[in-house]
Amino acid sequence: MIDAMPTPILYLLRLPLLVLAGALLVAAAPLPAAAPLPAAGAGSVLKATLANGLRVVIVRNTIGPVVSTDLTYLVGSRDDPPDFPGLAHAQEHMMFRGTSNLSTSELGTIATALGGQFNAATSDTTTHYQFTVPASDLDAVLRIESDRMRDVLDAQSQWENERGAIEQEVLRDASEPGNDFFRDVQLIAFAHTPYGHEGVGTLASFNRLTGPRIKEFYRRWYAPNNAVLVVAGDVDPQPTLEAIRARFETIPRRDIPAHAAAHFAPLERTVLARPTTLVYPLAAVGFRLPGVDSSDFLPSFVLQGILDSERGPLRSLVDAGTVLDAEWVSLPYVDEAQLAFAMAALRPGADPAAMAQTLESILAGYARDGIPRELFETTKRRLIAGQEESRNSIAALASDWATTIAVDREPSIEREQRLIAAVTLADVDRVAKKYFRPQEEIVGQLTPSANATQNAPAAPPQQGPEKPLGAQPPVTHLPEWANRLVDNVALPPAARRPIETKLANGITLVVQPETISDSVFLYGSVKTNPILAEPVGKEGVSSVLGALFDFGTSSQDRLTFARAQDEIDSAVSGGANFGLQSTSRDFDRAVALLAQAELQPRLDQPTFALARARAADELQTALNGSNSIATRRAAGYLLPPGDPELREPTVSGLQALTLDDVKTYYEETIRPDMTTIVVVGNVSPEAARAAVEREFGAWHASGPRPEVDLGPVPLNPPGLVRLNLPVSQDSVIAQQIVDIARTAPDLYPLLLGNAILGGGSLGPEQSRLFRDLRQNAGLVYSIASRLVPRRERYELSIEYACLPANQPRISSLIDAEIERLQTEPVGAFELALAKASTVRQTVVADSSVGAIGQGLLDDAAADLPFDQSRIDARNILKTDPRAIEAAFAAYIHPAHFVRVIEGP
Repeated sequence: MIDAMPTPILYLLRLPLLVLAGALLVAAAPLPAAAPLPAAGAGSVLKATLANGLRVVIVRNTIGPVVSTDLTYLVGSRDDPPDFPGLAHAQEHMMFRGTSNLSTSELGTIATALGGQFNAATSDTTTHYQFTVPASDLDAVLRIESDRMRDVLDAQSQWENERGAIEQEVLRDASEPGNDFFRDVQLIAFAHTPYGHEGVGTLASFNRLTGPRIKEFYRRWYAPNNAVLVVAGDVDPQPTLEAIRARFETIPRRDIPAHAAAHFAPLERTVLARPTTLVYPLAAVGFRLPGVDSSDFLPSFVLQGILDSERGPLRSLVDAGTVLDAEWVSLPYVDEAQLAFAMAALRPGADPAAMAQTLESILAGYARDGIPRELFETTKRRLIAGQEESRNSIAALASDWATTIAVDREPSIEREQRLIAAVTLADVDRVAKKYFRPQEEIVGQLTPSANATQNAPAAPPQQGPEKPLGAQPPVTHLPEWANRLVDNVALPPAARRPIETKLANGITLVVQPETISDSVFLYGSVKTNPILAEPVGKEGVSSVLGALFDFGTSSQDRLTFARAQDEIDSAVSGGANFGLQSTSRDFDRAVALLAQAELQPRLDQPTFALARARAADELQTALNGSNSIATRRAAGYLLPPGDPELREPTVSGLQALTLDDVKTYYEETIRPDMTTIVVVGNVSPEAARAAVEREFGAWHASGPRPEVDLGPVPLNPPGLVRLNLPVSQDSVIAQQIVDIARTAPDLYPLLLGNAILGGGSLGPEQSRLFRDLRQNAGLVYSIASRLVPRRERYELSIEYACLPANQPRISSLIDAEIERLQTEPVGAFELALAKASTVRQTVVADSSVGAIGQGLLDDAAADLPFDQSRIDARNILKTDPRAIEAAFAAYIHPAHFVRVIEGP
């Protein structure tokens, strides 16, 4: 898979890629009418093409007893008819609205029982349907996907319910800060092509769309010979292929029409200078680059990797303190083109027009002078190594293989690596000169303004009579094969047995060998609490220290330190949370670099001045954001007066901090006796311990251990926080402090009850609130309740977005559903479903090296046993309806909710 470049700046923007390309995935291109895939691949990969044309790839990966499937249909928003933008997106939604064998509720109930993740995404050229579940439950997924491939209902009655939800999704995306700029860029760059419309759809289109019209689209594009099925995980490839044949091969193939051709007109330089609802100025310089069909695509991919490098010219703007953030942002590619930008988030009050000129100059310099050879070589090596990273995650492995086959039209990830390796510096220089042409730039100059609007569509009128809003009965039975998913729930497999050691200086070291790839990951955490550790009058000193960790070490500036990492294809980061990724061959050298970052930060006056200025600028930017304002106001209700968590840094306070303040804070808080290190990957416990002891063994603490526990807080009083914003929806969060500890017996019935109410950490797909408000009434796109740790207790939050007129009704229904849980026992089937889902989720949780490492780190830091998930599952299975009723009555109090509403 050729990945789009990382885009942290989009998180600053709160802008999902869906806005830009109608997708959460990399945009795809169709498979040509090529020869069938070979029957088998080398190693643990098995490929086949069924008699009906379905392409199948099975990849064995035993990192955990988990399997992921990715069924990709080669149809996307570029195939929308001109008069119905969003039709492909609508069909994606309707794939969850029932077949002749499974109703809407049954599909949702079965997916919930599977306990994993299931989702779908529409891009410009593909639509993906993904499941991640325990490997033993693969047959249930194959039943669902083959049933939906054979036929779906697309009933008008179901569309009328789903239309409201998808319209709420449109309004949500339109309300995102910065959305209008990126939408307009796409419309300019892709004008008069199949990509030149909003793939997510429009309210006008959805209001005219009908179930029969959606079904016509399904019959046109959804067929086995227009799809790729990838199965990755702990499976035996040959029996799995036979199971796929049994489920899918009798589905008839169909004639698939040709996709509309895209003919791009030459671009003219365009400047979009406008006010924005972003809380910081933004400068952007974008280009239309070659798509996957072009021989220039791979050189362009390497060029973009160079521009996104930690040693690239954009990052130097951050080092100089000129901008808050700067990076290269690559958007999903299609056959013919790709949009990409040099982007910079600016300090408050900065001029985006001047910064746009700086970005133009940087790119013009690369086009004129070429790329530095050393940076080219290290970047190319990093990109090749990056193609292997999906082996460390079962879900990512399925997604990457699906993209490799369906989008990149390559037979394997290894083949893509060879193609990247063949790219030359001359290729990259030629592409930079060819495409970085000033006369074809799209320039963004966005200035924050209280008067800016998102040009979001007006709220849709009520369609017909108001839909009933009330508690809907849950599914109480399923087909026999699906009932087994609910009735037969076993404890998760025995936990891994990592090796735990306490080093002489107090470091807790945990090592879990994994040989699924040649990678080694280290996850570190220093248990510290800035709320308690920052002296009064020095609030914010922790953020300045955090910024200092980004500037290199005492002996190497950031660029030199980044070069040292590139030389061994590793990445390290220091701070209260620190870590590394490397190969087993270079693990020792990577640990040495990590120790330099953690134990020898760059605590000199010039670097301190830069870090303090960056922290102050970031604080000022955050203070201007509606989320920050709402969070601070809500905390005033959730926490008692005088609580130390209510202390807040100020810009003037940050600017008054000294280097000695930071040094003192570092010495008092970054200590080995408060540190846990977890190593996961292709390394033995002995080798890992030797490396850590060698580099961290001389680190010693002085003085008393700092206090880190804030202590519990009482039940909060009710409160209302309302912010008026230039958007179309109310974004609502209802919160409450829940006075219960991690080890309390009542926690398990609370977690189960919360899963029944709003999905908990499992997702809301078959929760009561999702069923009532999304599935049956279409009043929200999503709604979920979460019970998460806060301090030594928990916090309940219920979050959704809706039309302002519907907010009081929805709030009342939430309160009513909570009251039902407090006064009525949960039904036997509903409780069994929640238990099945919760227990299976503990299995799926260990499907990636990252999840394994973070889980071990969390358990070790909290002094929990490494088999805590089995303990939790056992207690979940023992919970009865009365326990849920009693726990909700004792701990959940809607009369005490703090409600935060951000809307028009």
